[in-house]
Amino acid sequence: MQETIVAEDQAFAALPPRERILRTASDLFYRFSVHTVGIDRIIAESGVAKMTFYKHFPSKSRLVADYLRHKNIVWLEMLANATDRPELKPVERVLAIFDALGGSFQTAPFRGCPFVRGLAEFGPDADSPEVQATIAAYFQSLHDLVADLIAPMALSEPDKTVLQILSLIQGAIVMAQTTSDSQIAQANREAAAVLLRAGAITQLPENIC
Repeated sequence: MQETIVAEDQAFAALPPRERILRTASDLFYRFSVHTVGIDRIIAESGVAKMTFYKHFPSKSRLVADYLRHKNIVWLEMLANATDRPELKPVERVLAIFDALGGSFQTAPFRGCPFVRGLAEFGPDADSPEVQATIAAYFQSLHDLVADLIAPMALSEPDKTVLQILSLIQGAIVMAQTTSDSQIAQANREAAAVLLRAGAITQLPENIC
């Protein structure tokens, strides 16, 4: 066990300074919150000099925006990998989002969505346009992903259905964080299935589900 820890420490120390800063900030921001983690702590735990830190990140807002951009890539890649499988039919692709969520909820420690948390910390009155734009870009990307998955289904109200699915996604994330209930993803998956297969579909195209 001790050898593993030493090896991990050595691997971390061998990373370029910018990567060490981002990894440290990502861990601390997710474990605690952006506003409670100061620059000095990130510098100390990443093992870089203060001058090196500011060379790569002139401000904390720049670091937070880069942290969220990284989370955006990781999160959307996870959903794309879950949904972009040739054997899945259209409804199954949407439901695969909730399967992916269920897996992430079981990965300890799950502390919710960094973008939802970001909304609370960087609301309309915050003077952090780059961070706010990064958060907005994530939610737009998630909207676009769901809209693309729903497009082949010939639904009666596709725009409304996209909003409903997004609400189930975000609701599952918040509930998983607050209750630690292992059935949240499955429950919202079933709700999405009812929505897609029954109430919102005017007629079921062949091979849709």
